[in-house]
Amino acid sequence: MADSRSGVASLNEALSPQAKDALQHLELFARRTVQGVLHGIHRSKRKGVSTEFDHHKNYQPGDPLKHMDWKVSARLDRYYVKRYLEDTALSVRLVLDRSASMRQASSGVSKYLQAARIAASLAYLVLNQRDAVSLFLVSGSETLCIPSSSSSSQLVLILRALVSREAETGDALQPCLRTLLDRAERRGLVVAVSDLMCDPMPVQRELARLHAQGHEILLFQPRDPTEEDFPFNRWVEFRDLENDSVRCRVDAVPLKKIYREEYQTLVEDWRSWCKKYHVHFVSFRTERSVETVLSEYLAFRARVI
Repeated sequence: MADSRSGVASLNEALSPQAKDALQHLELFARRTVQGVLHGIHRSKRKGVSTEFDHHKNYQPGDPLKHMDWKVSARLDRYYVKRYLEDTALSVRLVLDRSASMRQASSGVSKYLQAARIAASLAYLVLNQRDAVSLFLVSGSETLCIPSSSSSSQLVLILRALVSREAETGDALQPCLRTLLDRAERRGLVVAVSDLMCDPMPVQRELARLHAQGHEILLFQPRDPTEEDFPFNRWVEFRDLENDSVRCRVDAVPLKKIYREEYQTLVEDWRSWCKKYHVHFVSFRTERSVETVLSEYLAFRARVI
């Protein structure tokens, strides 16, 4: 299938002013308990010294006297201390698939461009909340890593990486997720953005292990209209975007029904797996605006929390 506009032409194309306006009033909350040392907006179950009261508990030797609630203690004739919820920062890891299949752009906008916009918008949102974010650009030839940071310069580094790389070579999502797993870093949010057009079982296995480590998993899947609809009614020559030497000329008419069923089976397999592991799965066609996709998802996320 032919591809066009496979790269990201400019910083504004990766993160448009419209995207900033649509996202500035939305907050990315952590559904799971998170760990961190920076003061953000994410409530953890770790008790601390913030000003937000959580509950009373019976005084035990060693409890700080400054937390003693003298009024409640006098009223109930028993010593009580106040406990507080500590704010913690959310650590977000953006994993962006830039295998060559992401170049597909039948709607005029490639899956990789939409994925880059998703990553740029989330990085902007996370950093605006003073949380930490890292980026992994994954392909068969290399994995580019922007280490985690919450500094003001982090967004520039991430946008430059998105602009300077294009979708190329083969899929390497599973090895990258394995690397994250082996690092055994503190719990956080792992956001994978991929067309998921690969063998799902190895990727699902690594995601399940990250989930077992306590990470929250979020999947975004850009879908190309032509790849999904298969609107061909004649003999067509197809080429493998990840291996240009592989070309195949077929009669698309008898293949159409089989192909559509296989494609839908792949998407439903991912939906079922995500439901099993309570993973949020956002699948969208590339002709939809990223602003709409993210706004709808973040509004849904705020409701379910």
